[in-house]
Amino acid sequence: MKKILQLIFIVIGLTSCEAQEVSGTWMSYQNYVIDMNSMYTSGNEGVLIDFDNQTIGTINSDSIVAINIDFKQSKLLMKTDTLNVDFKVYQKDSIEIDFGQNMMHVFRPLNLNHKLNTNKNLIKDFLVKNKFEKINGEIDIKFSDKFFFRDVMFEKPNKKNALINKSWDDEGYWLIKEIKQNFFLLFTLDQTTDQNIYQITSIDKCVMKLKQLQDAKFGSAHITELKTCL
Repeated sequence: MKKILQLIFIVIGLTSCEAQEVSGTWMSYQNYVIDMNSMYTSGNEGVLIDFDNQTIGTINSDSIVAINIDFKQSKLLMKTDTLNVDFKVYQKDSIEIDFGQNMMHVFRPLNLNHKLNTNKNLIKDFLVKNKFEKINGEIDIKFSDKFFFRDVMFEKPNKKNALINKSWDDEGYWLIKEIKQNFFLLFTLDQTTDQNIYQITSIDKCVMKLKQLQDAKFGSAHITELKTCL
């Protein structure tokens, strides 16, 4: 993720963005491999570009960086060295960026009309303090308030929480991201599987309703809600 942000932070050519009237917050997810016969880097979903406020960040961190988007020159600029990256807009539905890792990153606009009358800490309490029905009817998980052991081991500055997978006797991670009073849940079912990314559309004492954005190719969790066992 750090390498991707370094590339984004330098210079991005915004091909025909002015004509397409790109606005709002866009997230990269459901990326795809460019050449299946070559090596590639995966697991870098969740890069965020806010075209309205001209900032960039990731779903894994609350840190954001201010940028300057010059639509006339088709450039996204920072005070650093320069590097050109092609940027293609497809009918306002998606933006594709090739960062040179044999992985096409696909950005899509987020629907931020699901504002919730809650906060990140209350959502975390809901996840940690409740027992939920099994994922896909068979995988028993627990959202822990402890840090993910690999983040502790490698002394990462932004540590995620541990997700205990009792069915696989393994540990993944989870986090909550807030974007303009909208909330997103990201988790993995073990140490190395892909990330599942959901937008939380509603939450009450018993059920958290979810809209899936990123469907993991490995370790997929096809769910529309997290329901407590009553």
